[in-house]
Amino acid sequence: MDTKPKKSPERVPFYRMIMDDFMLLLFLGTTIYVIFYLLWGVMELSNLPAIPDEIKKSLLK
Repeated sequence: MDTKPKKSPERVPFYRMIMDDFMLLLFLGTTIYVIFYLLWGVMELSNLPAIPDEIKKSLLK
């Protein structure tokens, strides 16, 4: 008879599961880059000055 206690499977840390999945890393890297790039663009557009009324009228004619 085997009197040794059964070994439970070793728990894998969360960060190691993420680091081992290269497709997840590729997805996260691309997604984070796109989100920050879009946010940066929106911030740049929000800081542009308004177009003066004279230019608006001349463009709409």
